[in-house]
Amino acid sequence: MSVTSVETLFMRVIREVELFKQLSRDDLSVLLRQAAKASFAAGEVVYEEGSEGQCMYVVVQGRFEVYRHANGSRMHLADVLPGEHFGEIALLGNGVRSASVVAITPSVALRLQRQTLFERPQIAVPLLRNMGKMLASRLTDADDEIILHRTKALEAEAQARAESEEQDAAPNNRKGPQRRFFG
Repeated sequence: MSVTSVETLFMRVIREVELFKQLSRDDLSVLLRQAAKASFAAGEVVYEEGSEGQCMYVVVQGRFEVYRHANGSRMHLADVLPGEHFGEIALLGNGVRSASVVAITPSVALRLQRQTLFERPQIAVPLLRNMGKMLASRLTDADDEIILHRTKALEAEAQARAESEEQDAAPNNRKGPQRRFFG
């Protein structure tokens, strides 16, 4: 396969990435030329929660886990698969990583630097729009999950309260064994 056909195939695949929607072929080509290929072994930590972040990643191959530590436990937040991205929160916020990421399988990602992403308005605007849409979708999903957990907790509380009330009322209604006296 010639270099041109490989580049064409790669460009077609990359254009399917939601983050890159609405970028022109030329802008996407500029962005990809400035991206770095990052390879990770299974179990390799990409970055830790709280560390400084100046780049984001687009998964090309493999699988990554996003997690946080809470109450001494590792809490799974998401799996990130080919075509998806991670690390954008630090670029949009204060530069501090909000979670940790580890490669689950041998993986390859494109590393995109903050400066590369935001130095050209014709690239930055569609990228930021796409990130905003994707983050809004994640937030909606998180809200739905919170509501589900709160609803289950409220149902469990109501059930426990009802059982407690039944137990409290039961001795008053219970007659127990009856003794009869004759004579």
